[in-house]
Amino acid sequence: MIVTAEQRKDQADERLRLRCSAERFANVITEGTNCSRFEAEVIAEKAQEVFHLGEHSDEAVLQPGQMVWQAIDRDEPAGKPLRECRYVRVRLTLVRPVEDREVHREHGTTAMRRQQIVRMSEEALQQDALLTIEDLAVLLGTNEKTIRLDIASLRQGQDITVPTRGTKKDIGPGVTHREKVLELYLRGQEPLEISRALTHSLKAVERYIQSFCRIVYTQSRVGNTHTTALITGTSLHLVGRCLALRDRWLASPGYQARLEQMERIGTVFWESQDAKKTGMGPEPAGGRHHEG
Repeated sequence: MIVTAEQRKDQADERLRLRCSAERFANVITEGTNCSRFEAEVIAEKAQEVFHLGEHSDEAVLQPGQMVWQAIDRDEPAGKPLRECRYVRVRLTLVRPVEDREVHREHGTTAMRRQQIVRMSEEALQQDALLTIEDLAVLLGTNEKTIRLDIASLRQGQDITVPTRGTKKDIGPGVTHREKVLELYLRGQEPLEISRALTHSLKAVERYIQSFCRIVYTQSRVGNTHTTALITGTSLHLVGRCLALRDRWLASPGYQARLEQMERIGTVFWESQDAKKTGMGPEPAGGRHHEG
């Protein structure tokens, strides 16, 4: 039997899926119950989300595809010699097998590498650190010239600022990849459209949107950024960027059109949390989408 190149790719995708904890969990559910495969996958994903497992983990344990790296503290001034800088221990996701494979198949090796650059750079920033061009070159097994070209292409082609030590001065006014995704979402584009426009994986786009909705909704309930960061398992920096984006778009037709969906996503997340352990009070007066 002749196996085509496309069939070999499908077989490789299937082998990668089998390495995923959610996929293994779904197999167990399917084999032990009368659930359909689709139902089992939904249950597995929601179980990981509720119990903070797999990619939803907020523990210090490294997940498959992650690694620990020493990155420069984001508060270190530009131009300071690296040997004199403070370093921060960060957790980076070098590989997300299913997402990276999806982008590789749809858009090629360069697009996959750029997705990895964006992902790790933004992860470092959320942990109050900045990667250097050299860091990214070492992590991705390529050269610094290639990384610079990738970052320049993202800036010129998609108007995205990749947060690295070299772009430190641009991080404030610049738009990160996450924010670009969210802006397109608030303009009315659907996740699949966004993933194609930005050559990013659909699952990653959906994760950005879910995180944004949870942060905005949680902030509307607690009115405190520190508490919001704690409940949503995100950094203060990310909470601040999401709330700033919310404020810029609050009065826009796009934001209002998305309001019902954002409420629904936020409510599902909120109800999955144990409110008694957080000591949170009732919803603040004056509406859900303004700080208390």
